[in-house]
Amino acid sequence: MASDDNPPGAPTRRAVIGGLAALTGGLAGATLGPRRGAAATVSAPVRVGDIELMVVSDGTLAAPRAFALPQTPPAEVEALYRAHGAEAPPQFVSQTNATLAKIGGELILVDAGSGPNFQATAGRLSQNLEAAGIDPETIAKVVFTHGHADHLWGALDDFEDAERFPNASYVIPAAEWDFWTNPDTPGRLPDWLKGMARGSARVLRKIEAKVERRRAGEAVAAGLTYLDTAGHTPGHMAVMAESRGERLLVGGDALNNAVVSFARPDWPFGSDLDKDAAAATRRTLLDRLATDRIPLIGFHLPWPGIGRVAREGVGYRFEPL
Repeated sequence: MASDDNPPGAPTRRAVIGGLAALTGGLAGATLGPRRGAAATVSAPVRVGDIELMVVSDGTLAAPRAFALPQTPPAEVEALYRAHGAEAPPQFVSQTNATLAKIGGELILVDAGSGPNFQATAGRLSQNLEAAGIDPETIAKVVFTHGHADHLWGALDDFEDAERFPNASYVIPAAEWDFWTNPDTPGRLPDWLKGMARGSARVLRKIEAKVERRRAGEAVAAGLTYLDTAGHTPGHMAVMAESRGERLLVGGDALNNAVVSFARPDWPFGSDLDKDAAAATRRTLLDRLATDRIPLIGFHLPWPGIGRVAREGVGYRFEPL
């Protein structure tokens, strides 16, 4: 991760954003939606009762198939993809779909993206918000589903000297805060995750004064409630949006592959800290979403990640909307 220090006289990210804001102005009072030319990175708005939601891309991430599905024989992966009319890729490339909600005139962001220090193809959230006419200073709250880099690190600006959303408060699952800020955590993790754990702890400490911690079933904003989806990380939470009898689940990483997570929810993923708990969460969540016909926004599902869950044989399928 980048240093805290900037060269003397160098402009901070906050100063740059401030200049842009003076030119473009904030649109917190307007209807959410993409500007012309921004359709590939900013979705059309979706309404859930009085709540308006829009998906904003933070870019893409890539992971080798052997990392994503470390315990599944390659032949089984290839057969599953062929059954879905596709070839299993050697490298899984996934979207990173942040969700922006407008509730009662306030803008609430679910997950902050990764910032520039994780993968070169990610960290695009700020520029895509700007393309949609959204000034980062108008975002009132950032709600985290969990503490992985691609959801958390974007809370700090490109130089890591200030908050990217300076007027926002933050909400994080209490168990996630406890896990990532525990100084013993990096030593208990596999090598690939040690550096991320240190980085996430650093980000959380930087914003600590403005962080609220919530548990499953507790409101994180008007119309938004945490739903327990632990397993991917110890305190992973999805966010249920509910208004006027309508619902939509912002699922974080609970369901992160449009083929495997739905058709074979029992297959363990390499990025899941507790693979058995994550598989149990997927089964429970898929059953609920299919039974109640609750639409879903998945952080890593194909752009823009909005769809429904339908039963298919002994498994499920993702139906994009």
